[in-house]
Amino acid sequence: MKKTIQNNAQHIAPDAYPQMVSRQSAARALHTLRSAQTAEKAQAAMEAAIPPMRAAILQYVDEMEQAGDDMPAVFEKIHEIRGFAETAGLATTGRIAEILYHYRDDMERLGRPLDMTIVALHVSAIARAARAEEGDTRMGEVVAAELAALVARRLSDHS
Repeated sequence: MKKTIQNNAQHIAPDAYPQMVSRQSAARALHTLRSAQTAEKAQAAMEAAIPPMRAAILQYVDEMEQAGDDMPAVFEKIHEIRGFAETAGLATTGRIAEILYHYRDDMERLGRPLDMTIVALHVSAIARAARAEEGDTRMGEVVAAELAALVARRLSDHS
């Protein structure tokens, strides 16, 4: 079933696409993907990626701190941190970066300037969480919750 659209592009229904592999090959591939052996290999690959990703996050943290008052540079690094931190096993770091990123977006939407004290607190908390020992996440979660509450109060003051 093909429909011609005004700009000469064609709309093809999903079931009308040609098959790339036979049904038997697709079933075999699906079975392999769902196997315990494949899951173990995938887990090992993910675990092997954690140390280099942690190193990359720590590099971003250093660059974030070195950016000082250059907010575009700070938020460029925060964007990267929030995207990769959880994969690197740094969930609290990513959570704090996410809170700050949303705060910036919300303040822009409201047409209000950032409170630089809030930014500084988050930057410091991101750095501290990223450098914390693996098992030392409880305090980071408390800090993340308090920062989220602070941002929520500040945003409600401006709404």
